Amino acid sequence: MSEQWLRMLRQQVDRRGASAVARELGISPSTVSLVVSGKYPASTAKIEQRITRLYGDRGMVACPVLGEIEPGQCVTFWERARKIGVRCGNPATIRLYKSCCKCELRS
Repeated sequence: MSEQWLRMLRQQVDRRGASAVARELGISPSTVSLVVSGKYPASTAKIEQRITRLYGDRGMVACPVLGEIEPGQCVTFWERARKIGVRCGNPATIRLYKSCCKCELRS
């Protein structure tokens, strides 16, 4: 198993902190801390997949609606779209909502 994903995770935590990275990955800050320290008791396969998809390509996320954006922006738009849903009358927001619901990063 390649440890590249763990290096990417540690780099992101050092740069922005465990809370921000946990929010981007959709996991708890304590899980991030345990994985970084090598003390996570369960399998890290799903976490590894998320890290590779989210940070693997120059640290940018390829959004079909917004183009290449930073992971933090992705989370912010995803949370906003999830909160608003289709109740919004703005076509761009509805398109973003539908795209976010199908996104592999957030599943």
